[in-house]
Amino acid sequence: MPADNTVEDGREAIHQGAAFDRPFMLRNLAATVLASAGLLGNSATTIIGAMLVASLTGPVMGIGLALVDADNRLLRRSLFTLLGGALLVLATSAAIGRVVPDITPTEEMLMLTSPRLLDLVVALVGGAISAYAVASPRLSSALVGIAIAVTLVPPLATAAILVSQAHWALARGAFLMAFVNMVAIQVGASASLWLCGYRSSAQRVGASLGAVLRREKLSLLVVLGLVVTLAVHGLRLIDEQRYEASVRDVLGAAIAQRPEARLIEVLFSTGEDGRASVTAVVRSPARFASAEVGAMARSLPAAPDGSMPQLQLRHVEVDVVAAGN
Repeated sequence: MPADNTVEDGREAIHQGAAFDRPFMLRNLAATVLASAGLLGNSATTIIGAMLVASLTGPVMGIGLALVDADNRLLRRSLFTLLGGALLVLATSAAIGRVVPDITPTEEMLMLTSPRLLDLVVALVGGAISAYAVASPRLSSALVGIAIAVTLVPPLATAAILVSQAHWALARGAFLMAFVNMVAIQVGASASLWLCGYRSSAQRVGASLGAVLRREKLSLLVVLGLVVTLAVHGLRLIDEQRYEASVRDVLGAAIAQRPEARLIEVLFSTGEDGRASVTAVVRSPARFASAEVGAMARSLPAAPDGSMPQLQLRHVEVDVVAAGN
């Protein structure tokens, strides 16, 4: 357990990190511009740079300490700073998204639109290690790695850019990713700070574990809800991946019956009637007959929702030219 002077130094560092001041605004503004550029340019290096510059985890740590210390003043201050910082990120990213026309979501953006249970676990551990690094000066260098592992600005920037382009479903996933990280970092930080002895140095009534758990009740319930939600979402993703792999296998085997034909790509979507739709892109010198496409469609497995998918075959014609004598 850290000494009292170390605890007070850590507490002071967290209080400073929760301040809505000029350095906080400038750091997050710069991080947002970097993150938006990296997301639009599909540059992981630029996004990592944004993670290192950003300081949104500061007020989240402040919320974690406020709940451990029962410090309502710090709690209000941290919530205000977090809200102000998040709005700054969202407004800046949305403005950038409006300036850039016809944005197609990049791979880096799509990675931040589908939170998994693993992301929740990483954020919990990241929040705990962040708090312990503040409490233990010897681990301060670990904050760089934590900043890369647990991120807030890139998913918020992704959500704002997607909203500006009316990609509503993907934007909801990015907002969920940011929310998962915020809640998990706070819970992990609170647990780590309590274990590091911040409860005793605060010298407040009700610093027992039971009192802290009562103050953390809402956060813990939210985490429990996120665990269930992400677990169900993860199982759904597994079902979708199995379904897509099975569809590719069936179509590959059917098209392989023509030696000259090649399956180039299989696209999955949802039709206007809500049914699963499959589009197979095939390169072949001769077209497939409607009866052959119908036979392929009947051999496809059912979609995860139980419906039979609709099949479309997109033919890319290939000219076969023989060498002359």
